[in-house]
Amino acid sequence: MTIIRSADNEQFIKLAKVALISAGVWTMPITENRSVAFAFKIYSLFMKGSFVMYFSPLFAETIRLIIFKYDMDVILASVGVLFNASKIMLKVFIYLKYHILEHFEDVIEKERALWNSDNEELKALYRTKVRHCNVFVITVFTSSLMAVTALQLSGAFTAFELAEYSKANNITIEPHVMYQSLFPFSKLDNIYWWLASQALWWWVGLSYNTMTHAVFAILLIYSATQLEILQIRLRNCIEPEFSETPNQMLIKEKVVLLRKVTQDHKYVINYVNHFNECTKYAILLEFLLTSLDTASVSVNIIKMKGAELSWLLSFLVLLVMQISLIAWTCNEIQVQSMAIADAIFASRWYCLLDKEAIAYVHFMIVRAQKPLLMTIGPFGPMTTASALMVFKAAYSYVSIMKE
Repeated sequence: MTIIRSADNEQFIKLAKVALISAGVWTMPITENRSVAFAFKIYSLFMKGSFVMYFSPLFAETIRLIIFKYDMDVILASVGVLFNASKIMLKVFIYLKYHILEHFEDVIEKERALWNSDNEELKALYRTKVRHCNVFVITVFTSSLMAVTALQLSGAFTAFELAEYSKANNITIEPHVMYQSLFPFSKLDNIYWWLASQALWWWVGLSYNTMTHAVFAILLIYSATQLEILQIRLRNCIEPEFSETPNQMLIKEKVVLLRKVTQDHKYVINYVNHFNECTKYAILLEFLLTSLDTASVSVNIIKMKGAELSWLLSFLVLLVMQISLIAWTCNEIQVQSMAIADAIFASRWYCLLDKEAIAYVHFMIVRAQKPLLMTIGPFGPMTTASALMVFKAAYSYVSIMKE
């Protein structure tokens, strides 16, 4: 039987779900209406096929430009777009291979349990995190929209100018604008068909870029939120009025609560470690390419004028926003995992004169000594300091390129 989940339990992933549906990769049922479900299935197949087609012509065109020894600026522009498409494809491959998208079911189940609880402090925290998630997805979508739209509009403007010039002078010109993907016919002679294909690449690039960043960030914010929830539960575990000589029934209740918190702490640790193992090389690729792209774009901004300048500025904003938001979400995991020890200290656990309770506390204290980390491949943690390293590296690249 198909289970349709209530939207009330999907507030955390609401906008991420929209991004996943737009990319055609949402894995859970979206409606009980069979016609709508079938239409989405067709749309999903279309988007997945378009994504493969999006990458393949980019790769083929880059190879063609290299073989026929086109101008180096043209080749580098094509390689830059290809690398970014490869980065998106790698993330999609990771999400599918390791069933990352299925983790949204855990998010929904945890959210349902939270709304059914009577802890208003936890609910208030969760509402704040929901707002963070919405802001993140809107920011990524808006910056992506600005970048790809500026790329296409500036390219279309240039293409129409070249088409008029080509027609007036009866010469053939090959435009190298927008997505430099292989097109089997003359681009300017078939300009409207070419622009239609570019519109498809615009939608595919926008939806998949937004989706891959939204999935990564939402799951990290979810993990950090679970750690913050554990902190609140630990601090409230032993009330201030709890007697140092309570009855055994009350002690047993606290022991059961500590056991559940210990199990949830272990769950979050395993979850983050598994997610890191799956995505650490994608983070490494993001780190390296963002450094190179930021430097390359910065150098081109100095040289460019006119319509192309707007696209470069939009792309620079996108790069800065993406790496900053990734660094912040990764850093939050580290900060909140280390705060578990402080929450234990504030919990007055020493009032429980019970060996089992003290053992659970010791387990959590020991685990909290090792912070949870999202790593840049094998090279160290991804934090806000790492984002600053990206910008410093980009500045160094700019200095070298200018020389």
